[in-house]
Amino acid sequence: MQKTEKPRPAASANRCDPTQNGARLFAVRHVKGRTLMMKISLPSLVATLIAGAFFATTTLGQAPDDQKKTPLAKEMSGMARDFRALRKMVNDPTQKDAALALVKDMEDHATKAETYEPAKTKDIPPADHDQFITDYKKQIDGLIADFQKLDDAISAGNTADAAALLDKINMDKRDGHKKFNADNH
Repeated sequence: MQKTEKPRPAASANRCDPTQNGARLFAVRHVKGRTLMMKISLPSLVATLIAGAFFATTTLGQAPDDQKKTPLAKEMSGMARDFRALRKMVNDPTQKDAALALVKDMEDHATKAETYEPAKTKDIPPADHDQFITDYKKQIDGLIADFQKLDDAISAGNTADAAALLDKINMDKRDGHKKFNADNH
């Protein structure tokens, strides 16, 4: 006896035929080794893609607090970025020019930062306001002086002194943030 194949139904009679309804798309999903086919409407697919693109650009495209950054915070962020890069290259004499450029950039950020007042200033009583600003400017002047010493150490090829100065600058940063940063009450 010869096996006869049963005729398959025409594609248009198939419930999963994409030509049956032009507004339907099909998604294949694999669950526990089984393949499932789901109908997805075109409008819901478009809405999902648009929403995903919107959230991806708003959350991934910028830091959540970019809108809140003050000019002082932007300068401090620039210094922090340069500091991290410098820490990686300070012990490599072949990257001396790049290290000197970073130190100069950090010094420029510090000079600009000195012209701004910390956000914490508004929380300081009026009687202590002038002293607070004087202490802040003194701290920034010390930072600029340390950057100049760091520039001299790197120029001379003295990596041990440069590394020690970076540690000092990092400690001064922590102290300054405790004293002048509004987020560290």
